[in-house]
Order: sequence, then structure tokens, then C-alpha cells
Amino acid sequence: MAPPSPPTSRVPLSYFSDADPNDPMVAPVKSPQVLSKFPPTLVITATRGFELSAALYTHEQLVKAGVDTELHVWEGLFHGFFYNVDVPESKDAFNVMVKFFDRHLGHE
Repeated sequence: MAPPSPPTSRVPLSYFSDADPNDPMVAPVKSPQVLSKFPPTLVITATRGFELSAALYTHEQLVKAGVDTELHVWEGLFHGFFYNVDVPESKDAFNVMVKFFDRHLGHE
């Protein structure tokens, strides 16, 4: 007997209230064809961020789709840690971002 399938939809966020959660324009990670058209992508997360699992999965799917992608994970930090400039690791994250954009926008 096969394990039960995970639910295909959840209660939508208000900005998705009229959208199909399986539409690749709403959830591109569900469509390898859409993902393959992504530009170079930088994924930044932290081990205590609620988005960690989704970030890892998205990065994996981007790699499978052939997208030039980078994943950076900061240990012990929280969601959006780099928004707080008082967090020392924010400078490290900003440096990663600057180098990524320099590389992909032709400034190196």
C-alpha cells in the first residue's frame, strides 16, 4: 500500500486567494519547464529560518533544471537575518549578494 499523498493545496495567502496553488506562475518550483527559464539565482537562508527546507528544495530543483544557482546557508541565524544590519553576518550576506550580481551583470 502506497503512503498517502501530500496535500496539493493549502489555505492560500491573501495575495493568492484567487489563484490555483498548482499553477506554475504561482509555484514555479512545480514546473521544471518554468524553472529552466530562470536567470542565475541566488538562494540565501539560515538554519533557523522557517524557509530553510523550501530554500534547499528550490535550489535542488533549480540545479536539476540546469539553472546557474548558488545556495548560501548561515548557521544558527533566523529568517531574513540580513535585514538587520546589526547582525554581524549581514555584512557577509551582503558581500555574497554583491559578488553574485557583479558576476552575473558583467561587472567583474
